[in-house]
Amino acid sequence: MRKALFAVFFLSLLLCACKDDQIKQQEAITVLEEQVQQNQDPELTNQLIEAYRNYVNAYPDDHTNCGRYLYRLAALLHAQKRYTGAANAIKQALKDHYTSDATPTAALLLGTIYKENLKNEFLAASVYQAFLQAFPQHEKAEAIRKDYGDLPPFSERLKSLADQLLDTINHRINYQVANDFVNACEVYAFMLPDDPKTPELAHKAGEMARSVSHFARAVELYDWVYHRYPEHPKAPQALFMKAFIYSDDLKDTAKARQAFEEFLARFPNDGFADDAQFLLDNLGKPDEEIIKSFEASQQ
Repeated sequence: MRKALFAVFFLSLLLCACKDDQIKQQEAITVLEEQVQQNQDPELTNQLIEAYRNYVNAYPDDHTNCGRYLYRLAALLHAQKRYTGAANAIKQALKDHYTSDATPTAALLLGTIYKENLKNEFLAASVYQAFLQAFPQHEKAEAIRKDYGDLPPFSERLKSLADQLLDTINHRINYQVANDFVNACEVYAFMLPDDPKTPELAHKAGEMARSVSHFARAVELYDWVYHRYPEHPKAPQALFMKAFIYSDDLKDTAKARQAFEEFLARFPNDGFADDAQFLLDNLGKPDEEIIKSFEASQQ
């Protein structure tokens, strides 16, 4: 009995200590924010950017503050003209911390970045089109609706973009179009996570990212589909593709093994189960040995 009480007491102390650390980090961020506001010193700004990132990594379940800090991080990067980094920070906020009260403001900044800074009207229109669906009563919605309210459905716009994917002159993939395709799918999916089309869109984005060798990005998208929509029909394939990329593209045997084992435990009767088991059994083996193993299995 005493051991149990001691364990509960120790756990309570540990939780209090963690909470204290979290509050201290928030207070340190507040101090840095005040210093940066008073003195636009680049070194202080970079310290604040790092503090935001450290907090988000340390407390990913604090969606309210993580969303706010990622938006403020994006605003700082935007002021430094680091537009791609700012856009990525906002997409992280939308993807992982959508319930934050900073989400609508962050989405508007993303639209500004694509429209005014990166000069990408397709992506800007995709942001604003999703914004009108996600936040139709927002104070800025009416002004956005005047410019973007009559766009064709997003699915049609995405198909038109996909039709430009192949460079017919050079007979190769147009990487700018592929990147726009992935970004547009991400924007729509992250801003409308409850839309029935979202899991499919995110999965398509993962496929496109892998096709242009953006393997880490593909893994992140497949992982999001699997964890955010575990009961969706695309969830098994998303987990399988995550494992396959680790195995075949990134050559990360440890992560591939973990993902394949999770797939087989979670989806033992899936159509990809046999493939997953074969790939798991042959992780790290030379191609010649895998071919012999496959041939032997067919006899």
